[in-house]
Amino acid sequence: MRLRAILEGIKRFVGREGSTRSGTGPDEVSALLIDTFAEDGGEEAGRGGTVSTAAIRAACRRMQGVKTKGDLLRIIADETAAYDLRDLEAMNARFERKVSHLPEDYRDRLLSSVREEIFGAHHRLVLLSRNGGGRELDEPLAPAFGGYCSMVAEACTAKARENDPKYLYLKYLLSAFTMFVVEEPAHPVGTPFPGGQIVDEWEGTYLCPVRDLADDVAYALCPYCPAIQSTEPTFPEMRARRQERRRRECLANYWTNYKG
Repeated sequence: MRLRAILEGIKRFVGREGSTRSGTGPDEVSALLIDTFAEDGGEEAGRGGTVSTAAIRAACRRMQGVKTKGDLLRIIADETAAYDLRDLEAMNARFERKVSHLPEDYRDRLLSSVREEIFGAHHRLVLLSRNGGGRELDEPLAPAFGGYCSMVAEACTAKARENDPKYLYLKYLLSAFTMFVVEEPAHPVGTPFPGGQIVDEWEGTYLCPVRDLADDVAYALCPYCPAIQSTEPTFPEMRARRQERRRRECLANYWTNYKG
């Protein structure tokens, strides 16, 4: 299975020597973070009712037709208005159940990132749609957005063959806001992967330790994420090392060009 091979590669890439602990389930955690279908619990929709694939496909076509971030923001706000706080809580509760067996220290850090991914994104979406933004909302959308809409329509249609796609669609809507309107990674900075590496930011660039390893996972967010593949490990302590390296480079440049 292609996903299994990818997960094995991710474990080798992000793992820190001697850091694997019994029961951490690195395969499962990596799948939850990368494979959107694995993250979606598959339960039936709650009291808010279902969302038809016809409605989702129609919304995706509307989104494909917009040109600016502001236009996309308005459609996403309209679509997410059908959901309420209970839906967000249900999404979060699903993920909590799936990772309940993980070691507490790692689980708490992971859940903190997931809550930001769900509740934080929704809060920012509501505020921006109500209060408006600056000129950045007049900026054109990234070229990959058309492909993202097609992927969402296909993914929700596939999910509908098994269960209601309501929460999967909400996941994609929030991710569209995060990745294409505010241009941030689908998983917030600080999201921990098994082995210790994290999604990071350095000098205005978002870094992900598994970005290029997950491009072939069906319906994944990774191919559309603005984060780039990190070229060096992204353990939390690496930020201090990068800062020290940059300081040394600046000093070397100063002595070479001004005091040399």
